[in-house]
Amino acid sequence: MIHLWEYDSRRINGRNMPQLMSDLERIGNEGWELVQIKDDVDDEGTVTAIFKREKQETISL
Repeated sequence: MIHLWEYDSRRINGRNMPQLMSDLERIGNEGWELVQIKDDVDDEGTVTAIFKREKQETISL
């Protein structure tokens, strides 16, 4: 059985640690796992976060 993944990127606050943790917890509760936070902080302090989660369907070989 092969597991399939879906990916998402979201802009989140990278400077305000309580807000960052709140955002990550909320997204994690949707089933997403944080894969990477890119080093692309903009003037407002937001960064791109990459997430993945397992798709409901699988492939049997």
